[in-house]
Amino acid sequence: MGHNCVNSTPHATHECGANQAGSFFTPMKPPLSFSDQLNLMSTRGLTIDDRELALKRLSETNFYRLRGYWLTYERDGRFIPNTTFDSIWNTYALDCALRRWVWDAIAPIEIKARALFAYHMAMECGPLAHEDNRYFRSARAHSHSMESLIRERNRALRDGAPCAVHNVEKYGDLPIWAAVEIMSMGTVSQLYGNLDPAKSGVAKSIAGEFGVKPFILRSWLRHLTYIRNICGHHSRLYNRVMTTRANLLKKDSGYDSDKEFPTFLVLKRIYDRSWPERWPSMLDGLEALISAHESVSLNPMRFPLEWREVLG
Repeated sequence: MGHNCVNSTPHATHECGANQAGSFFTPMKPPLSFSDQLNLMSTRGLTIDDRELALKRLSETNFYRLRGYWLTYERDGRFIPNTTFDSIWNTYALDCALRRWVWDAIAPIEIKARALFAYHMAMECGPLAHEDNRYFRSARAHSHSMESLIRERNRALRDGAPCAVHNVEKYGDLPIWAAVEIMSMGTVSQLYGNLDPAKSGVAKSIAGEFGVKPFILRSWLRHLTYIRNICGHHSRLYNRVMTTRANLLKKDSGYDSDKEFPTFLVLKRIYDRSWPERWPSMLDGLEALISAHESVSLNPMRFPLEWREVLG
């Protein structure tokens, strides 16, 4: 106690600051009070108009959560002149609103993907085909998906989920139409992406109902799973580099990037095919929340100036 000895690996640390590999770590910084955190931001050039409100917001969010939102407001470790705490907070508020909008937009897509996977898999291959690695390209990847499904099934049984309890008690297993109800979107996406087109037409049938080819749908489901996890864990979406990118349709290729706008294009294309009547009101909602934070630039998200027309 009292020494900054941090063991960041499972290996033993022989002396303060050194691990078995001989690496040395910088001593851990001491914690700062909310007031000191605000003082630090001020010394770096941030304008704070209402200190009490800023302190309250810091205590409700966390310095390092807000830290990601002022990346576009700083240069060389200092804030750009005239940057205010309110500027950062408005960026954070826009991101919160966008994450809620995206989460709601993805929900019916996830449910549709589950339903179609269950239906086509069962009708063509049988009620337990999802457990048979013969229908999948990679046995190793399929095994990983089954491990995830077992964890999800055990959790559902512990929670008393009726679809899990009924089928396990009656049949000793979960048929695919019940299994999808306790699968995460990630598990569904992994199973779909691993389907072997030489063994069944399931992948093509599901993609056809989304109006695209299987390789496009594989990419979209994988990307939307990644985005859903960002939203579900309240992580920053604004000005984020997408490590899991979506393949865009040819007509949208001019807007391709590793930022956020392609996500909105993918959502538009799915809704155009599946629920075209819903999209106009959703787009109005998106425009309203962006207008409510009009001081925040959309450039870091690679939104074009004509984004409303592109998504219309």
